[in-house]
Amino acid sequence: MDADEEFRLGAECFRSGQAAAGADHLRRAAFAGHPDAQNQLARIYFAQTKSRQDLASLESAAQAGDHVALFVLAMCLIQGTIIDKDTDKALAALRLAAARGNLMAASMLAHS
Repeated sequence: MDADEEFRLGAECFRSGQAAAGADHLRRAAFAGHPDAQNQLARIYFAQTKSRQDLASLESAAQAGDHVALFVLAMCLIQGTIIDKDTDKALAALRLAAARGNLMAASMLAHS
């Protein structure tokens, strides 16, 4: 199944109340390079990061190579959301996310 189809199925799942299945489809589309899926998955990750425990889960996913988690971690570091602001760590996370295929991170780096 291609990235566009995964994204479409993810959207359908969310509309029908199947959030877990929708997130799985979005994750597959995002890792296949679908820019809208990357954006939507980042929004989901960011919305779910409300506590230190959530942050630990995000960091764990980032360390495992999840480029969307790396991007969201960078945003948390830039904004000081649940974690102290750290521009150097944020830039490192953005660079790694971009190197792993995150289009939003690559775009931010290109405009900095």
